[in-house]
Amino acid sequence: MTQTIQEYRINQLRSGFDQRKIDALIITHVPHVAYLTGFSGSSAMLVLTRSAAHFLTDGRYTEQARQEVRLPNVDIHIEREWWKYVHEKKLLEGSSIVGFEASHTSVASAESMKKIITGRSWQAIVGMVEAVVMVKTREEANFIREAAGIAAKTYDHVLRTTKAGMTENDVAAEVAYISKKLGSESEGFETIVASGVRGALPHGRSTNKVIRSGELVTLDFGCRVQGFYSDVTRTFAVGEPSLFDRAIFDLVLRANEAAILAAKGGMKVGVLDAVARDIIKEVGYGEEFAHGLGHGLGREVHEKPSISYRFADEIAHVGAVITIEPGVYLPERCGVRVEDDVWLTETGCEVLTEAIPKQLIIVE
Repeated sequence: MTQTIQEYRINQLRSGFDQRKIDALIITHVPHVAYLTGFSGSSAMLVLTRSAAHFLTDGRYTEQARQEVRLPNVDIHIEREWWKYVHEKKLLEGSSIVGFEASHTSVASAESMKKIITGRSWQAIVGMVEAVVMVKTREEANFIREAAGIAAKTYDHVLRTTKAGMTENDVAAEVAYISKKLGSESEGFETIVASGVRGALPHGRSTNKVIRSGELVTLDFGCRVQGFYSDVTRTFAVGEPSLFDRAIFDLVLRANEAAILAAKGGMKVGVLDAVARDIIKEVGYGEEFAHGLGHGLGREVHEKPSISYRFADEIAHVGAVITIEPGVYLPERCGVRVEDDVWLTETGCEVLTEAIPKQLIIVE
């Protein structure tokens, strides 16, 4: 019988128990639980031992859990006081050393866990689950492609409706309304609309600033399909931009396209980051590209791997979906970012956002 992707990922985690020197693993980060079980609710935990798996949620999700968690040999438990329940029902029976997600467990929760579930040694685990869920199936990549398709139609609407005299908040409101109307389950994050000099703010959330003729507008937004997010940035102009602004746009687009051509699974993230960064550095704007080239993407807008010189030796595995988003940000002048989502293969990558035009479009 063919394994589901959830079964495969759980078996991958179990195969790493010996290396990590643990007998069980408690997974509390809900997006990770979703990757491992198929559950789409907002409250869940997975207790994984060498021979059993226990899924816990609360009473709001009783029927939903029974419908969505269809893994063989997984017990479903409906209970609110999870640590007490794990202890009383002996779900960790036979497990002496228990791992937990250090990056996703609060200090208070960890202290409560250790106080209630007695007779165990505890091991803080970092990166173990992330390495498994980093790799996306074609079906999962296609969900992101579908979310990018909604983003393409939303962007087309923005280009047709944005005029000088509108505010950044006006544009952000259009994105929220139209993307949902087109089928997006939710916004990926608070939409970034940064016009004119505010384009120099990489995460410049929309404001009541009026968009003026001749300004560049950076639009960064995401859509969601089947729990998976797209994340796209496009920069366009309202009215004729200056030759200087055009030159900055062309530079960033060239860096984006070069990195896409170079991207493939198995490469070090620092090598990929350098492809785009070196192009920008050569023109003298290295200091104005202050963030990493991109990040992993899936059930969360920001996942592993981080595509950055700061984590240069990390590997972007075959099957990872990553963003490629170089930018140049010039205080008191302008800012440009161009971002695409790509699925890494052994020989290159598939661009999931190819339906969204990225040449400099001028609207009047």
